[in-house]
Amino acid sequence: MKALLFNPPGSLFQRGEERCQADIEGSATVTLRPPNDLGYMASILRLIGVETVIRDYPARGEDFRKLVADIIDFRPDLVVMSSTVGTVREDMEAFKIIKKIRSSIICIAKGAPFMVYPPDTFKSDEYEAMDFALRGETEFVIGELVSAIKHGGPLDGLKGIIWRNDANFFHSPPAHFIENLDSLPFPARDLMDNHLYTLPGGESLATIQVSRGCPARCIYCLTPMISGKRLRQRSVKNVIAEIKECVEKYGISNFFFRADTFTLNKSFVIDLCRAILQSGLPIRWVANSRPDTLDEEKLFWMKKAGCWLIALGIESGSEETLEKSRKGISRDDSIRAVRLIRKTGIKVYGFFMIGFPWENERHIKETMKLAKALKCDFPEVHIAVPYPGTELYKMAVSLNLLSGPEVGYNYFSMPLIGTQYLSREDLQIFRKKFLRSLYFNPVYIVKTLGGIRNLPEAFTYIKRGLKLLRK
Repeated sequence: MKALLFNPPGSLFQRGEERCQADIEGSATVTLRPPNDLGYMASILRLIGVETVIRDYPARGEDFRKLVADIIDFRPDLVVMSSTVGTVREDMEAFKIIKKIRSSIICIAKGAPFMVYPPDTFKSDEYEAMDFALRGETEFVIGELVSAIKHGGPLDGLKGIIWRNDANFFHSPPAHFIENLDSLPFPARDLMDNHLYTLPGGESLATIQVSRGCPARCIYCLTPMISGKRLRQRSVKNVIAEIKECVEKYGISNFFFRADTFTLNKSFVIDLCRAILQSGLPIRWVANSRPDTLDEEKLFWMKKAGCWLIALGIESGSEETLEKSRKGISRDDSIRAVRLIRKTGIKVYGFFMIGFPWENERHIKETMKLAKALKCDFPEVHIAVPYPGTELYKMAVSLNLLSGPEVGYNYFSMPLIGTQYLSREDLQIFRKKFLRSLYFNPVYIVKTLGGIRNLPEAFTYIKRGLKLLRK
């Protein structure tokens, strides 16, 4: 049996991370990361004897003609496509094309849409070329599904799938979360084009998933559905083994340590940092954090072990918004966190969010004011998206801002709703003004140019600056 795992031709999206499905073109700062989701599934499929290839068509700059050529040349028995909430309708075109080439090819989709939206959403004809969709942590689901297909076993007992059988439509409950993350094989990086995923300076970047789950109660976040509320961590030994493989086998020494909140468990963070230092591996890395989970000791070890950037979920400068969104922090927490990070010598990637249902121009200006005061090295502005299953979604429906589940939107360039006081168009304009006020500040420009390390990095920043000016 042969399987083609792919990101479909089209616009660049951060497809491999269900919680953060960033529209790369709409973003001011997001760097394309490798498709670890496909890499994990490829490793699982190999274990059960399936010959597998991975194709990231948008990253390779390839269109549907290359997909067609690969289907004809490789002749897969099944394909697995990674999809996002913002692209799921357009992505179905890939399945339609594949079915025209050979109708017997089994088309499987994975991604946040199938975890977030009610299964009946996918009953309509526009999804008729999709044979299966995966719900839950796909590494667990894909192996059991493909084994059943391969051996002609029953599907009824499998969790985490949506499937069609002729005119019939079925779905099962989402799969359980994986308890022992060390049991997963490492992503099949030998099947990825690792040179396509780089930092602004041109160095290859690998993503390493160190934990899953977050107990925070933010009303807009997909984490409870995607990863759960309970923190699950890999062992430090297992993480170090993957880092070592990346360095020694693939020549990659830059990493994004992916977690729903990396800094939740202080002892884990410090133990991992000490293990990195003891390994002697020459790496640089990035991680995310909440402002209320940082202290000087944690930051000391992170810096010492090679951390050069922390992505901080600041979200808002409005105390009302922080309280109503249940972020669990205050404006002062963010000010303190940025001060501590800077003191350690680590750069700050600040995330801000506008467009909550109750927000008006005043709330957004309070957030802009805080962002200007913090002077983050890399600021980004999201527009709140009410995904089904979140408290924000329930609120948007109750306020008649939304009538029901809608697909095809993202938090950069295509907001789903406005607020009670501002239209969707207003929010897009505010986001542009927000970013322009931060990035075209002369002090920021001089500071950024002064920190450039090489020529590729200079070209990247110039390119991003021109993109912001165009938009």
